[in-house]
Amino acid sequence: MPDQTPQTHPTPPSAPSTKPDRTKNRTKSTGRKALIVGSVVVGAVALGELTGWPFLRDPLEQQIQSRTGMDITLDGRYRTRLLVSPMMSVERITLGAGGGVVVPHLLKANNLAVQWRWSDVWRASKGETLRVKSLQADRIDAHAVRLKSGAASWDILPGDPEEPTPPKAEPAPLPEIERLVLREGEVEFRDEMLDIALNATIRRSSEADDKLPWQATAEGRYRDAPIELQAQASADLPLLLKTVNSAPLTPLRLRGRIGSTELAFDGAAGALWTGQGVKGQLAISGDSLQASAAPLGVTLPETPPYRLKAQVVRQGSTWTVVSDEATVGSSSLTANLKFQTDVQPPRLTGALGGARLALADLAPAVGADKPPRRSDRVLPDEHFDVPSLGQMDADVQVDLKQLDFGTPTLAPVQDLKLHLQLANSRLALSDLSARVAGGALSGSTAFEVKGEVPQWEAALRFAEVDLDSWIRGLSKDDAKDAKGGQPDARSYMSGTLDASAQLKGQGRSVAEILGSANGQLQLRVTDGQLSQLVTEAAGLDAAQALGMLVKGDEPLKLNCAAVDAVVQDGVVKSRHAVLDNADSTLRMQGGLSFKSEAIQLRVVSEPKDFSPLSLRSPVTVGGQLKDPAVGIEAKGLLARAAGALALGSVAPPAALLAFIDVGHNADTMPCAPTPRSEARKASVPAPRKAP
Repeated sequence: MPDQTPQTHPTPPSAPSTKPDRTKNRTKSTGRKALIVGSVVVGAVALGELTGWPFLRDPLEQQIQSRTGMDITLDGRYRTRLLVSPMMSVERITLGAGGGVVVPHLLKANNLAVQWRWSDVWRASKGETLRVKSLQADRIDAHAVRLKSGAASWDILPGDPEEPTPPKAEPAPLPEIERLVLREGEVEFRDEMLDIALNATIRRSSEADDKLPWQATAEGRYRDAPIELQAQASADLPLLLKTVNSAPLTPLRLRGRIGSTELAFDGAAGALWTGQGVKGQLAISGDSLQASAAPLGVTLPETPPYRLKAQVVRQGSTWTVVSDEATVGSSSLTANLKFQTDVQPPRLTGALGGARLALADLAPAVGADKPPRRSDRVLPDEHFDVPSLGQMDADVQVDLKQLDFGTPTLAPVQDLKLHLQLANSRLALSDLSARVAGGALSGSTAFEVKGEVPQWEAALRFAEVDLDSWIRGLSKDDAKDAKGGQPDARSYMSGTLDASAQLKGQGRSVAEILGSANGQLQLRVTDGQLSQLVTEAAGLDAAQALGMLVKGDEPLKLNCAAVDAVVQDGVVKSRHAVLDNADSTLRMQGGLSFKSEAIQLRVVSEPKDFSPLSLRSPVTVGGQLKDPAVGIEAKGLLARAAGALALGSVAPPAALLAFIDVGHNADTMPCAPTPRSEARKASVPAPRKAP
């Protein structure tokens, strides 16, 4: 049987493949090319770094001009480093102004060297403020100008001088310079939005041992106030410096005048441009705290001339002022205050104290230092600086040893404490407490700019005040012992005073507020004495008054004195006003208008004793606050005179019978409040027409 096994033939070997070899060859070739290109690039970069990239001068000028709209010219020696510690130095540079502002140039400098970080450049391209690491120059000539429209010569956006620039919501920020060193220069700084114009001259002393070689002077104005400043510092330039908070402080000495404000600073600064890192002794004086604080955005009252010596520190955006020596007018004060500028509005906190505050030194703040516009008025009508209340917030604790009213008539208030708060244009004085002649004063008051017309309110209370110790005008300078060993009255009136006032008003001046006031007043005097001479004089008891002058003014026990008045639309109306002693009861009717400053009061005496010679006619007080007129009600005198004439026609001695007063029955409760329904209506004259 034949063999059926199939025969197999060996497969011939295939030809070797060349594809992997070609791929490897291409990879090697590409790698060699990349290496060559990389080497060339690295070499070119290294060569550029070593040679200072001289061929980038023209492209750099073109790029800066196209991206900023500013003309730039680089002349003379030029060198740039782009990798490690990027920098550029040039013998002469001229940088044109941006923002369409017409000035000779923004910057012209000789031997300029500038350093930067690429990370800062990247952030600036995203809209942040440009930060420069270092800027040095032998000489600069700069014109930093911002127009009312907001356009600034340092704007990096293209601008067309022929086209008006739309107003900006935010002012263009100046570049931040961490370190700036100059030998000399001229700088014009003009900001029409802030209404400030300065021309500064910078010089560097050639003396080798000069500890403060850098010197600068600046002259110009802020609004209408002239400015003169002189500064000395060490090697760096803190006057134009912007820096990080960790920068070392540079010794600095500053002297100058801004308007009527004189200042002297000895200390150190790390960034005077922004105020960061300031520490030293400040001496400042001026015509008014308000005028001196206004440029800083701080709301302070208008005051008499002041002088302040303080330790001043600024860390970041917070100023700290500590002073143990501050005088305002005749006041002696201390302060420990902090002022924060990183919040809107800025905020003032801390404590204010001192040995003495004279109320007269605050008179300019309420217009009391100027006469009213009408010559027949006495209430201050100068308008308050209402807009300034919205420029700042405040939270200050006040602790004064003495508050002096500035008049010998009133004794000073002792240990005055209060909490001052200013927020949302509302000034509040709360937790008010003080010692007053053995008694106490407490209360609160507030002034708020609400709507078109500011609102005012006050609630005050006097408790257990020794009346004649506080109101010195009640004391008698010529007191003597009465005949018979009885002591003469040492004061016209004494006793323990309790009083309260609740008032509300509106307006922009003291006159407007009181002229619109509403509220109530209450007063009680107990455990006191009243001059008998005053009692008899008020009752027009001639016989007994003459007797007091001869034998001495014996004090009479004061049973009570009470005043209950209502204030309506600026008119004070007495509901119940009485003064009672063993001799007489005096009742007062009428009122006072703060609107017209007119007075119409009527004092009626009800004697309790017999008198052989008494006119017994009501005493009247009329006229104006500035010129009150005291008189006697005519009809009472006419009635007694008519009676005297009738009796005298019968028998001349009988005419005296008309002036005899046998007295009235004593009221057992004369000081008890009178019901409103039974209270006599006050008659207040209408305002007099202005002359």
